[in-house]
Amino acid sequence: MKTKVITAFLAVFMLAMTACGTISPPIQTVETTTIPITAESLDSAVSSEVESTVNNEQVKSDTFIAEFFDSNISFEDTSELVTESMKGCAFENETDNFNGVNKVTLKGKNGGGMIDVLCIDLSQSDLDHDMEYILENFGDYYFGQTSAQMSGITEDDFVSIYRMTSSVVSKCKYQRYGSVQKSDGMATQFGYTETYAVLSENKLTVVSGAFLSSDMMERQSFSQLMAKFAENVKY
Repeated sequence: MKTKVITAFLAVFMLAMTACGTISPPIQTVETTTIPITAESLDSAVSSEVESTVNNEQVKSDTFIAEFFDSNISFEDTSELVTESMKGCAFENETDNFNGVNKVTLKGKNGGGMIDVLCIDLSQSDLDHDMEYILENFGDYYFGQTSAQMSGITEDDFVSIYRMTSSVVSKCKYQRYGSVQKSDGMATQFGYTETYAVLSENKLTVVSGAFLSSDMMERQSFSQLMAKFAENVKY
């Protein structure tokens, strides 16, 4: 009798469950571990992403520069440009020509610097890049090389930074400069570095210089000299 009652009860229970819908297996509880997100972890993730982007850009830049100098390029004489621009220069100066680059060494009473002047013929080059890409990448490369010659100065010491590229028909112009004012508590250094470049008719003309002095007026005289070079570059 007891067995019959149990059997009947089970039959009614199964019928009721079937009437309600499909019988599903019991839900298993899954334990999950939550990793807390903190400001430090977010900063680390962002920093890693930025560093990865910077590294990728550096690889692209290095690859382009290697391709640039490995392509069929030639250097043209810039002596006339240097001579004309240096007229009335207030600094003691000396010019040397090395591998197609006219390097002007400048000396003032309280500081010194240099200017590189070069003209590259790209007419036979097989570079597969548009005009702005070539000018911007080569300009940034040369600006980095030039500004690094100011001993003890980093980008953090720049009090003003400017970068501009403009393109008109078959001509393209690039300019980037930074002013420096750095004090160690006893003395102040004033610096200026600039790269000016023009790409026109397959000729890339570059004027790039840096100057560091304890006299702010010498820095101003140097920036005026760079402006004079820019005026004499055909664009």
